[in-house]
Amino acid sequence: MKKISKIALSMAALSLIVVGCATTGSSVSDESLSLRKAPVHKENVIKLQKVTYTKAAPGQAKLIPRSYNNAPPLIPHSVEGLVPITKNNNTCLGCHMPEVAKSMQATPIPPTHFMNFRPKPVILPDGKLVKQGKVVAKVNGGANEVFATPTHGKLYPGRFNCTQCHVPQANVKPLVKNTFTPGFKSKKEMHKSDLINTLNQGVNTD
Repeated sequence: MKKISKIALSMAALSLIVVGCATTGSSVSDESLSLRKAPVHKENVIKLQKVTYTKAAPGQAKLIPRSYNNAPPLIPHSVEGLVPITKNNNTCLGCHMPEVAKSMQATPIPPTHFMNFRPKPVILPDGKLVKQGKVVAKVNGGANEVFATPTHGKLYPGRFNCTQCHVPQANVKPLVKNTFTPGFKSKKEMHKSDLINTLNQGVNTD
């Protein structure tokens, strides 16, 4: 009984604190709810920063270091005439496919883009999970084993739309000061991916 009374008193005290904060706290203006410093319900008063993208042509631009180890690299050159990417036209591949990248002085598409890490699982009637024709786990909220299936030199469809991850760098003033410093394992990884080695840890490639 004493224990229940203590809990009840604690809950009552907490309620008073919450009510007190709710009634005595100052209101928050909608201009201060975001970094744009404008009412959230008035889009016509937003003043966007002037954005300047690089105008350097492909092959003539200076490479931009990755934001962190294995981060998707930024596009250092102009993308005028190269976007949008459609299912029938991806001009990025003309320079960045591994077999031509060196001759074009371009960054080659990494091995991770030629692997399928998301094979469709097949669930058997008894609840077992099948991947690559092999029973790998009992179904219990998901699989506990990942398969990496090579696409034999063909770009995996999930990596076809390059601009999902790779974007040109705009020369704008940051809204918030960023003091983050990336920790690269080597200078090489500032411009080169070793993600395939990381992903292969614990991945079944049989």
